[in-house]
Amino acid sequence: MSRLILFFLLFLLLPLTSVFSANSDLENDSELLSGYMTIVDEQGSIVFQTGLTVRPGDEFVNEDNRLYEVTSVDGTLAISRYVRDETVSALPLEVLPVQGEESNPPPLIGIYHTHTDECYIPTDGTATSKGNGSIIKVGETFATRLTELGYEVDHRKTLHDPHDANAYHRSRRTFAKLLGERPVALFDVHRDSAPLKAYKTSFNGKDAAKILLVVGRQNQNRATTMNYAKSIKSAADNKYKGLIRGIFIAHGNYNQDLNPRAMLLEVGTQYNSRAAADHSITLFADIVPTFLANTAGNVAQAGPIASGNGIAASNMPNGGTSRDMIYMVGAVIVGGAAFLVLSTGSLSEAKQKFSNFTKREFGDVFRFRKKRKN
Repeated sequence: MSRLILFFLLFLLLPLTSVFSANSDLENDSELLSGYMTIVDEQGSIVFQTGLTVRPGDEFVNEDNRLYEVTSVDGTLAISRYVRDETVSALPLEVLPVQGEESNPPPLIGIYHTHTDECYIPTDGTATSKGNGSIIKVGETFATRLTELGYEVDHRKTLHDPHDANAYHRSRRTFAKLLGERPVALFDVHRDSAPLKAYKTSFNGKDAAKILLVVGRQNQNRATTMNYAKSIKSAADNKYKGLIRGIFIAHGNYNQDLNPRAMLLEVGTQYNSRAAADHSITLFADIVPTFLANTAGNVAQAGPIASGNGIAASNMPNGGTSRDMIYMVGAVIVGGAAFLVLSTGSLSEAKQKFSNFTKREFGDVFRFRKKRKN
């Protein structure tokens, strides 16, 4: 009987799939195909440049912790207004003891890449290389340094090509698999598209690439994720001032709706060398023990954490499955009914069409059950 119900729901859902697909693509259209956005303040001074799309309501916290809100967008130019100086408290230099008791495994950190084609032009000669982006090698550098610091690392190199609006749908499956291993943190490692001057810097006499933190607005964990981003920036500012370019609060969710301790990193732009990106991600790895130690309590408030080193259990992908199924079934029934009315032209004709369908598709089943009872 469950198969029959599923068949019936699919029948109602089919007419709506194109609509849902279009809406999903729009919500996840998070990058420009070429070029970059320029955000200026009300006096015309450049506040921020990025290859990520920008919409009214998006916000940016710059290196000096000044918060700007985007008020209007015209093509690749956006106008913003200064809102306030954002509080990013200086964190005590406490370091998370990576190795606990001998009976406990080291904390696990997950790394993956939604856009697996991203490259660095000075090193690779191209901005993208399908299935072979050097951003994955930057992830390897990150994983190597974290391992040296005592963490266990699961670096997923799963390809999510092509680089389109559905890439985040594909990487969401990778994210869910990583969550199943109960990591203490998850990082989606990218590189941005912007002029070199927006990301170029140096540390210890070596070229480096600034790192942008991205927080999604379509996210019930937004406040907690934002506090997490502030803690990351504060830890970096204490040790490597200028490494973190800022925090971009954008219109997507970037899989952060699944868990608040997930962070999207933009490591430089296509005009940085990969050596510069490798240098920066190594420095970033060095501050991971500090901000994980200082954000453990804040992240735990997002939901109960099960025993062991893990992320909030209440935010696991399968949480609330029953409730979500009820919502989905309700939406399908309402949407299917609306489609029938619109396609037939009247409520009476819709009822007749539905009646004919049930008689034709389920008549044999009901007759069979009746015979069994007799």
